[in-house]
Amino acid sequence: MTIREYKKLGGMELNFVSGAVEANVGERAIACAFTFDLMLEFARFKDAANKYVPNYLEVATNAIRPELDGLAYHTSFDYFAGQAGRIDSNEALFRIFTRSDSYFDGWSSGGLERRYHKPIFQPLDGKLRLEARSYFRWEDPKRLITIADLPLIRFQWALTVMESHEVSLSEASLPDIKAPDSKVAFMYASQEQLEVEGVQMYRGTRYVKGWKLAFGPITSEQILTAE
Repeated sequence: MTIREYKKLGGMELNFVSGAVEANVGERAIACAFTFDLMLEFARFKDAANKYVPNYLEVATNAIRPELDGLAYHTSFDYFAGQAGRIDSNEALFRIFTRSDSYFDGWSSGGLERRYHKPIFQPLDGKLRLEARSYFRWEDPKRLITIADLPLIRFQWALTVMESHEVSLSEASLPDIKAPDSKVAFMYASQEQLEVEGVQMYRGTRYVKGWKLAFGPITSEQILTAE
């Protein structure tokens, strides 16, 4: 599943809607909630994907993986399966990768731990509204987290195009389907990389400096752009 190329796709946007910082005493954590609108021009995506994988949306064993760093953790990838050949709009495409069981909500381990809440998705006039929540705490139960401990949080919105292949082991055997290969990841940011506060990211990536937040609402002015 190695990504061979990240590529900016016109029509993909990540627009901030709202956010908030809250205390979660029960888990010794601070919660950061964000709502973003994920924009995609379906025709552009389909045409671009077909250049890497011909008839991409028509094949049941092809797959897609959303990359939503900073917002949610998708565990693997989603096959088109029975929806292949019927994916003709943003809403149909979004249905492939927005199932709750595709997302992990456990704690990471070691040092400053993080846990993504399962995201809430809502198709809305051709866009996808995402309500996300992340929790941060120290591994050491005796160490209380403060806002000054929160890291830089960068927000990714990318779709990885994946192609699978049937490999016949012998003429007498049934076709063996191997895991799909990643061909390209389309994203809203540009391919140029730069460093912000010691963190590598793509130019145009939205991010927030966690240590500069405060309990209560997050404003649009606090959501920055790497440039």
